[in-house]
Amino acid sequence: MSTPEDHQPRPTSLEAVLRDAWDAFHPGQPAPLGWLTHTTDRIHDHLRTQQQTAPTAPPTAIDERSADLRRQVWQTLRDAAAEHDIASDAADRILHALDLPGLLRSWRVRLTVPVTIDVVATSRDDAVEAAEDAIDATLSGSDHPTYVDWGDDARDDATPGDIDTTGTPADLR
Repeated sequence: MSTPEDHQPRPTSLEAVLRDAWDAFHPGQPAPLGWLTHTTDRIHDHLRTQQQTAPTAPPTAIDERSADLRRQVWQTLRDAAAEHDIASDAADRILHALDLPGLLRSWRVRLTVPVTIDVVATSRDDAVEAAEDAIDATLSGSDHPTYVDWGDDARDDATPGDIDTTGTPADLR
């Protein structure tokens, strides 16, 4: 009785591959005596040796020299861009092509952030000013120099809420 394993194609043996190779390069000529056995044994030996030998890591000195070179290239491009010998965008493109980090730059960022803050005040204008003062006080305590441009166009809305019974206006104290 046949089993499914009997019908699966078997991989071509190394000997069959070598015979086909000999015939392809030397048609009609018999292979030298012992050539097939000797060549097969050498290939098996080579494959066994390759499997037993673990790939060796590159010497540490090469890794250190490579890291030093990468650091030196980065620093040279940084210094050249800082002295305007090369455009910073061009230096960044070169660094990117070499898979090195880009240049560190100072950035001034303008953000429009909707902020809702609850304050206690007697009028809409006082409420807006109190909110601006609270935000300024919070930002001035940060490590980053911050400038807030409080123009009238930045004042979106101020909606009155419940009466605060716990506070007293500053001019009545």
